[in-house]
This record gives sequence, C-alpha cells and structure tokens, in this order.
Amino acid sequence: MPCTTVVNAYRELAAEGLVVGHVGRGTIVVGATGDGADGGHARGIPWSQLFTGVTEVMNDPLLRDTMLVSARSDVISLATGIPSPDLYPIETIRALLDEALHAAGQELLQHCPTEGYPPLRAALAEWTAGEGQPVAPDQVLIVAGSQQGLYLLARALLEPGDLVAVESPTYLGALQVFRAAGARLLPIPVDEHGMRVGLLEDLIGRRRPKLIYTLPTFQNPTGATMSLERRQRLLALAARYQVPVVEDDPYGALRYDGRPIPPLHALDTHGTVIYLSTLSKILFPGFRIGWIAAPRPVIERLALMKQIVDLDTNPLAQWAVWAFLDRGLLGQHVARLRQIYPRRRDRMLAAIERHCAGMLTCERPAGGLYVWGWLADGLRARDLLPEAARRGVAIAPGSSFHPDGTGESTLRLNFTLPREEEIDVAIARLGEAIAALRASRTGGPERREAARATPIV
Repeated sequence: MPCTTVVNAYRELAAEGLVVGHVGRGTIVVGATGDGADGGHARGIPWSQLFTGVTEVMNDPLLRDTMLVSARSDVISLATGIPSPDLYPIETIRALLDEALHAAGQELLQHCPTEGYPPLRAALAEWTAGEGQPVAPDQVLIVAGSQQGLYLLARALLEPGDLVAVESPTYLGALQVFRAAGARLLPIPVDEHGMRVGLLEDLIGRRRPKLIYTLPTFQNPTGATMSLERRQRLLALAARYQVPVVEDDPYGALRYDGRPIPPLHALDTHGTVIYLSTLSKILFPGFRIGWIAAPRPVIERLALMKQIVDLDTNPLAQWAVWAFLDRGLLGQHVARLRQIYPRRRDRMLAAIERHCAGMLTCERPAGGLYVWGWLADGLRARDLLPEAARRGVAIAPGSSFHPDGTGESTLRLNFTLPREEEIDVAIARLGEAIAALRASRTGGPERREAARATPIV
C-alpha cells in the first residue's frame, strides 16, 4: 500500500542517518558533510536535535539582552538583583576563612553531610524561627542558593501538567524552574498588599493547584508586602485544600520602614508552608548559601534529590557563614544595610521625580532591593531598553516577570547595586531615554521604524 511504502522509505532514510524523527516536530533532514568519508555520510552529532525542549521555556531573549547590557563597563546597571559589592564584609570573611583553614582545613575541604554543616543548620533554624514557630535543625536543608532550592522542590513535588499558583508578576527564576518541570502556571495578580488572595480563593476549588508559590515580603519584582489578613487567609486556604505553600523570603531581613509582619511559616499551624531563603541578598551571592525549612518528610526527600545533584554545598563557605551568624556578625551587617539602602532608595525616588516626572510612576517599597515602575502613555519597557542602553543605563523590563507576558509598560529598578553618586546619573539617563522613546512614538513612520531597528548591544 502507498502508506506502507512511504513509511518504509522514511525508515530507510533514518537508517542511513539522512533524516531524524522527533515526536511533535516531524522529520528533519540531516545534512551530510560531503567529505567523502563513510560513503559521504559521515558528519558531526546534530546536538540541537538531541536537546530536550527544557531550554526553550527558560530562554528569555529580552532578559539575556538586559544582562549583556548590564555587563558593559560604560553602563550603570539598575537591572540585576544583587546587593552592593561595596558593602561586602570582605575583610571579616577573609579572617574567618583563614581561621577555618588553620583550625579545621582538612575537614572543611572534604565532603560534609548532604543536609548541610550541622552547626549551620542549627544556627539557621534559630534565625528562621525568630519569634514564630520553632524550627528544629533537622527541619533545615542547606542548598546552593535559593535557585537550587526551587529546583529541588519542583522535582520533588511537581509532575508535568501540574498547576502552580504564582503571583503575577513574580520572580523570573521561579517561572523558569516551574516551566522546566512541565508545570502549568495559574497567575494571581499582585497589588500594593501582595497576592490578591481573594482571587486565588475563587479559583482554588475549581483549578486545584498542586502548589502555591509566593514572595510575601518585599516581593520581587514589585516590592509589595502581603498584609497580615491576606497571609492568614492564604494559610487557611492552603490548609483547607491541602495545597503546600512555598514561601520564598530572600528580602525579609531588609526592612527599612514600618513594623515587621510575621512570615507565613511563623503563622503556619498546619504544616503547609515550605520556607525558602538565601544569604545572597544580604551577605553576598558568590557563596551560594540558601536553605529550606520544612516538615521532616520534605527535608528527607529533598536531601535524597540533592545527593544526585551535587552531594553537598561548599563546606568551607558553610563554616564561614555559621561563624558569621554565631558571632552576631550577620545581625550587625544587616543593621548597616538598613541604614544605607533606604538612603539609596529615597535618592532614586527623588531622582525619578526630577528626571522622569509625568513619564514614570513608581511605588515606594518599605524594604528589599527594588523600585517597581509604570511607564506613561502606553510605552513598552522592551522598547525603552535599547534607548536606555545607548545612554549607558540598564533596566529590567517588567514583562519578563509576568507569567502570561503582560506588564509591558512596567519595569524594575535595583537601588542597592549602584553607588549613591551613580543613582542620579543613571536616572537622568533613564529620563532622557524615556523622552526619546516618547518622541519616536509621536514622530513619522520612518522615525518609529528607526527606533525599533536600533540594536541593544
């Protein structure tokens, strides 16, 4: 039959290595090298055809361009989510590392338990508990930054097709991890009081998400903080429907105004909250020290998965962080940040008033690292990016943080990374870029087309 003939022909071509079939993508012709070896059929491995589709859901060209711009020496970056390198306690850490190598170098340069260096687990259990629910050391798992923590949680709790309720906008790294796990996303909007839990309540009974992910304190990217009433309502929902809540809390220690609101894990009485945090935003990111506090069955499962990924997290760095905590140095360092960072925040907001009035509206966050803004006149941050880059300033377009691709007029600005004297310069450049973009939108077709065609880097 004709159909059988066609199938057999494809099989022969595949056997010869001339075509490769992919489920969902059809059959692709593989070009020969033409060098005459192996009858003219020898060729290199077609790597692009062997890769899985995971990288496709993680690839954000807009964000990649932003990072490339941020790396330029002539650019002041307001885009990246890191603390100020000028405030790293380098001399203190150097002394601690020297002490560690002198006292226990042989031990600390070997493997340590997958769950983490035991004294650090105990110190972080005490730090995490604060005045809320007690946390035992064996309920803490040390991870290589919160990104690894998210990856382990996604692998442990999600199957392809599972639904995850996420804030919109939210942390881009979490969106990438959940998408890579094959999860579907249920966006819940954020306002000045955090996740709109009432909307989640309307959906949770019908949609039945497998997981709820939230950054309730100084949310990334908006800087919003979930109200106490919403936190209690969210916990009641999670307990009622038996849905775990992942509370991502990298910024909670960086409060500059107002009274603290207890984290979700401190309010949780049903064991539904998995708490995730990191020292990357308050100490420095290079150590890659984060932790998960969760019920023991969760910690045990995650530890087994972590063994597969990397066996353990850097023991020497763990010792240094433990000593920093144990000697009260972390509290002193955070107190210093709480003095300096709000000055930078206020300086940025004042500069936005001077240089971007009528063009950019921003909220004043009570803590964290970011100012969240809205462009006027329907301008898109993705179009602003090349204009800003030409003037030597990098921004993070807000659409990258929205799971459904909305938020095109929003942008995120980091006020902790640039030095205070750089903030005025950066915002003045940003104002010039916005004005130029507005002018290009009111000009003729040729001017608009030229603006769109300008490369970022």
